[in-house]
Amino acid sequence: MAPKKISRASLGIASVTMAAMCWGGALVMSKGALESFYPVTLLIIQLMASVTFLWCVVAFRKTSAPTANVLVKLSLLGLLEPCLTYVLVLIGLTFTGASEASLLQSLESIMIVLLAMLLLKEIPSINFIVLSAMILVGLFFALDIHGGNVKEGGFGASLISLGMLSAAFYVVLSSRIAKEQDVFYIVACQQTLALVASILMLPLEWTIYPESKAFAALPGSLEVWGLALVSGIVQYALAFSFYIYSLKYIRAGLAGMFLNLVPVIGVVGAVVFLGERLSLLQVGGAALTIIALVLIAKNAASENTLKDYIKK
Repeated sequence: MAPKKISRASLGIASVTMAAMCWGGALVMSKGALESFYPVTLLIIQLMASVTFLWCVVAFRKTSAPTANVLVKLSLLGLLEPCLTYVLVLIGLTFTGASEASLLQSLESIMIVLLAMLLLKEIPSINFIVLSAMILVGLFFALDIHGGNVKEGGFGASLISLGMLSAAFYVVLSSRIAKEQDVFYIVACQQTLALVASILMLPLEWTIYPESKAFAALPGSLEVWGLALVSGIVQYALAFSFYIYSLKYIRAGLAGMFLNLVPVIGVVGAVVFLGERLSLLQVGGAALTIIALVLIAKNAASENTLKDYIKK
């Protein structure tokens, strides 16, 4: 039995790591796309690409549909994430830098652990708490909090923080259904409803950015449209599918901690693609975060600590 459980832990960790890499990379792509698109418009375009991709996968795999009651429950979670979460995050991104946004996204992992304790009775071990603290210390330096970056753009920071709270509720509630339903069907249903809700939110964007009403506000560059469409598939279809799949095998609290890879990847991407600077101290902080996550993964694969991590 032990090898099977260890395999489940490794599979779950590999899947959530892939999700984090997708989100981290897509954060940078979205920041770049926001130079040409308004936030809600970008979300709609991204979700259209993601939903099309997901339903093609569902059709190809000939997945059977769940009951109407389950279908409604699956879809409603999409209002939390990606709909509400990414409306808040994308608008917040227009008032903040990619590095600051990456930092604020690390709040999600803390919120997930707390909500998992309250709603799912997942009590983390002392070892898990210590390593989690190491991760936060690493992020403190990797994202240059001591340099005062998060004090700039308070409105955007507030929006992104609220988005992370919405995302945390999504993760904890989704962990209850992940094991019973097909991953792609779950994500396709959620994002279809999110797409409809996002379209209904267009008046909000028109209120905040009156100039966005004009058709001429849309970019004409095929390269920019390609960036928006690809980022949608990576950020929504692939990342969410990997993440929901991981919840089949590991607890929400553990999966949430691996989301701390998102800001690290986001900062590196911001340096490489957006020209943002990274100090030696930030490199050290990123290394500490990654080391702590590796230790958590190692503990999760250890027979003595499986009960703290594996989803039964």
